[in-house]
Amino acid sequence: MEFFFNPRGIAVIGATPNPFKGGYAILKNLLLGYRGGIYPVNPKYAEIEGLPCYPAIGDVPDPVDLAIVFVPAPSAPAAVEACAVRGIPGVLVESGGFAEAGPSGALLQRTLTDIHRRTGIRIWGPNCMGLVDAVHGHIFSFMDPAAQERGLTPGTVSLVVQSGMLSAGFLVDIMSHATMGVSKVCSVGNKVDVNECDLLDYFLGDPDTQTIGLYLESFPEGRRFLEICRRSDKPIVVLKGGKSRRGARAAMSHTASLAGNREIVAGALAQVGVIEARDFKQMIDLCRSLALMKPPVSGKKRVAVLTFSGGAGIVATDFLEEAGLTLSDLSAGTRATLAGLFPAWMPVANPVDLWPAIERHLGTDMDVYSGALASLLADPGVDAVFLQAYAGGSRFRLNLPEWAGLIGAAAKPVFLWLLGHRDRLFPVQQEALSLGIPVFSELFRAAECLAALLRERPPREAAGTAAGPDGTAPADLRERLLAGAGPLDEHRSKEILKALGVPTAPERLADDADDAEAAAAELGYPVVLKGLTPEGTHKTELGLVHLGIADGPAVRFAYRDLREKMDGRGKVLVQKQLAGKVELILGLVRDPQFGPCVMFGLGGTLAELYRDTAFAVAPLSRLEALNLIGRVRGQAMLDGFRGAPVVDREALARLVIRIGEIGLAFPEIREIDINPLIVGEDGAAAVDATIVLDRPPAAP
Repeated sequence: MEFFFNPRGIAVIGATPNPFKGGYAILKNLLLGYRGGIYPVNPKYAEIEGLPCYPAIGDVPDPVDLAIVFVPAPSAPAAVEACAVRGIPGVLVESGGFAEAGPSGALLQRTLTDIHRRTGIRIWGPNCMGLVDAVHGHIFSFMDPAAQERGLTPGTVSLVVQSGMLSAGFLVDIMSHATMGVSKVCSVGNKVDVNECDLLDYFLGDPDTQTIGLYLESFPEGRRFLEICRRSDKPIVVLKGGKSRRGARAAMSHTASLAGNREIVAGALAQVGVIEARDFKQMIDLCRSLALMKPPVSGKKRVAVLTFSGGAGIVATDFLEEAGLTLSDLSAGTRATLAGLFPAWMPVANPVDLWPAIERHLGTDMDVYSGALASLLADPGVDAVFLQAYAGGSRFRLNLPEWAGLIGAAAKPVFLWLLGHRDRLFPVQQEALSLGIPVFSELFRAAECLAALLRERPPREAAGTAAGPDGTAPADLRERLLAGAGPLDEHRSKEILKALGVPTAPERLADDADDAEAAAAELGYPVVLKGLTPEGTHKTELGLVHLGIADGPAVRFAYRDLREKMDGRGKVLVQKQLAGKVELILGLVRDPQFGPCVMFGLGGTLAELYRDTAFAVAPLSRLEALNLIGRVRGQAMLDGFRGAPVVDREALARLVIRIGEIGLAFPEIREIDINPLIVGEDGAAAVDATIVLDRPPAAP
């Protein structure tokens, strides 16, 4: 990838002297910042912008190891082919008119793919804005050259953006509003070859990049993407577009109905420590916060609020608590120091309302803000400070260089919420950016960015290894799976799960009422009777479940009722009714981007109503499985809520891992749904389960 970012020479295929064309903007941008050889290629011209113009790429002299292609889409494949023949290792195809333009464009894009596979030439794009490197002053793009003439602000954040125009919009917005500096901004477009995985891998080793933000609409190499994120020591923020359920195929189990694209993506990213953004501005704010500030050494989440307004401090406290942070309990020494700044009538509390202290010291040389900030940063019970200030007016002394020195010495993060007149505020914002202090205009955004900085990182443990079926699995299990299609009935599903090491409730099928009564006596009362029909996976909704059956006559009644409701079809299952107050859901769904994904959550008949579930990509390590269990909201249910048994998390983690292993070992399985998984005194057992195979059932 190095030749894309630091080429020795660049050929511009489609260069033109017409200032209204993209080929001119590309050339002009190169002339403004790039210091290597620049070679316009266009048979119509002998010279452009004082540079010799070559009729064909084969005429370009050495050294050149990158070509920027900006010609009409039908001409692009021939241009790329010529670059491969010339021996150029990489091309940036910035032309549009490919898969995004319909069938004819999709055919052109497949031609580019074929050229890449046949020749090995690396292709970035097509339909992209290229790349910008603010640190080195490189703009390999047709974006407006005026942006570079106004100046680029170097920083340590690198962005990967799938949308071309959005990447240019990001850059202009960031630069013109003094939001943050950037290292590199990359537009990947249609991703014929180079994709987010290549760029993410490159940025992990790039000394100019400390934080990485990505806007993506797809993960063509989902598992590779997660592996790169897993080994990253640099913060990664992802905004995923297209997470709605529209277009998803019909769900055949609870697991699949709960596994929208949004939930799968959120679980996969959380599993490897990626922070997920919800909108564009938030993604930028998260990136700059993580780039400018380092998390405290303590690893805790205790925040002191220093404000000029009691109301702002109260609202900030609400947002901090909502974000999972806590207010610091100020030490006696800190309280004593702050009390020296305040009038005698003002008690010291967190949030620290500085206004009475400011009024007390008007007309003196006392820097109230700096004194209070120094005291808070010195407090061992304070992990971060949420500083709120007003830009403008003689009463407010904003000594940002002093603050920056205090922050650096304490090695604790400080986030600044700033209000004020636009003309007074913008210079302060620029100064804060130059000093490395993140500034926010919204309290809630500052709180959520601070929470992202102080978040608990997921366990840094290698991914689990996919274990195949062990010796407990019947030798003919795969053949039995291949013989099935679509959703298997509950009994058959649990037979397979039990054979693969998943505990299930004792049960057996009954041929008639006498057999059902004998089965109940054998299993021990109370029992449950269930009607199993070929088309019915949700038995409760169909009235095919009888619970709490305590004697033989009740068994016979339930059997006859089920037979009548099923119109003589299907089978009747007699099952031991397990005692337990905790009902969980455990499942697996095969995602097209990430492969087998395990789901865990609170289960029972209301699973789809409460939707308290989390997902992770298989295989899972022990720590990843425990982390998955810890991501559901209803932790109290696992910890013995109202007399329920405390769930053995280690045993549950082994089950979570096993479900993932089954999904990896048997690609025929599309979904697994265990609901409920009942936890009792003797551990957890699957009470109801459905396995859905990756082939639709045959037509009746």
